[in-house]
Amino acid sequence: MFASTANVVAAACQNSFDYSVFGPREHIENLHPHNRRGTGGLRDGMVTFAQRVQGREKPWQEWSVPAGSGAITEAERLLQQENRADIYVSQAAFQYRRSISQITAIGACYTDLDYHNCVRWKGRRPADVASAVIGHLEDAMIPAPSYILSTGRGLVCVWLTELLPRVALPRWNAVQKRLGEVLEPFGADKRALDAARVFRLCGSENSRADWDRRTVGMVWCQGSPDAPARHVFGTLADEVLPVTHAELISLRSERAKRKAEGNDKTAPVLRHTAESYWESVLTDLQRLRAHRCPEGALPEGQRDAWLFVAGVAISWISPPDVLGREIITLADEAAGWRDGETRSRMSAIIKRARQAAAGQKITFGKREVNCRYRMKATTIVEWLGIDPAEQRAAGLRVLVDQDRKRQLNTERTKESRHRRGAKDRTEQQAERLSMGGMALYLQATKGLKRDELAERFGVSTGQMSKAMREARRGMPA
Repeated sequence: MFASTANVVAAACQNSFDYSVFGPREHIENLHPHNRRGTGGLRDGMVTFAQRVQGREKPWQEWSVPAGSGAITEAERLLQQENRADIYVSQAAFQYRRSISQITAIGACYTDLDYHNCVRWKGRRPADVASAVIGHLEDAMIPAPSYILSTGRGLVCVWLTELLPRVALPRWNAVQKRLGEVLEPFGADKRALDAARVFRLCGSENSRADWDRRTVGMVWCQGSPDAPARHVFGTLADEVLPVTHAELISLRSERAKRKAEGNDKTAPVLRHTAESYWESVLTDLQRLRAHRCPEGALPEGQRDAWLFVAGVAISWISPPDVLGREIITLADEAAGWRDGETRSRMSAIIKRARQAAAGQKITFGKREVNCRYRMKATTIVEWLGIDPAEQRAAGLRVLVDQDRKRQLNTERTKESRHRRGAKDRTEQQAERLSMGGMALYLQATKGLKRDELAERFGVSTGQMSKAMREARRGMPA
């Protein structure tokens, strides 16, 4: 079931629902649905669970299980144990560990509302606050969430979507940021907007909440508790973000019109945004590491440069509040560095990301620019010593030399033409030779001129000249 507009009526007989139907199984099934595009129908990746247990040397414990039935079984097992307090589940799936750099699929947008910190809402019933949230979203012309959970001292609003790859992260982050801004009056936690976030599992308990609100559960839904509505991400983003894809297309159309009239004075549209470029770089870095080191960890001599570039990439696609955690996780996985070593080596990257988040700029070539590090693809290729054979073997798309870039562009053009139903060059040439031969015959037997032949075959005079020229070359001497 998909939601399409911001005008979903919030109060459509919500009180008649039995919200207890939405338990741990439904929670996991909706957050981590089956991927129907796969041959087996199972979603790729791992779902992360975590629990905070007081009194232990390491109170925060975290582990991952395969998405699908394994994650459902684990959720139900956790709620059957004696201690059901402070259990969390990831909102996205990952290749191995909970990290933005390892995301395999994102199936929801969300905001964490700490309304207990807001004077106006503190002490109010969760259902009452949820109703106020829905009204506020309608006033802001933002689509209603799929469901809202009471987490003991706050709310989690979740907009379910189709499964998105990590390449969608830049636009997904923009949606997250906007949702956090809109719901700021309800205590939206802007540190909890990253894609590697965990929230409390439905049916678990919040050890810090009042006794009558300890249990995490649904308090509002769009659709029904057993099958909340699922948004189409493109539509959701268009309704949430200030400038939609449709408006961008309109702007490009206007620019094309101005260009045709000779009035276009603007610079050409860039293929990549900074965020999408660095997401592509991070993907290539992971492919390169997998190609060079199938066992996982980078050897001595390759770690510093690879991790610096990876850290820069993550600084462009990760919220600054979680950047340190993301870089530490990646450094442990790729190089086995300890936390302190990583913080020391990557401190400049983290510092610049925080400065950028605070609005600071640096001067570069007489222009003020974002103060985060930036590197050209050619520089990264040189730094990491990526030779042409590796570029092809590892399947790199951005970290390539000019020859490989031209080859990839040719391949993309061919694929695009094929998708549009265009004929390949061999078929086009055969048809042109056939037309040219017929034209030469008509010219010799009936005395038709080139313009007459072009009109007869429904082509331009230039195309007719080319067809006749190629036909003459193909005729026997």
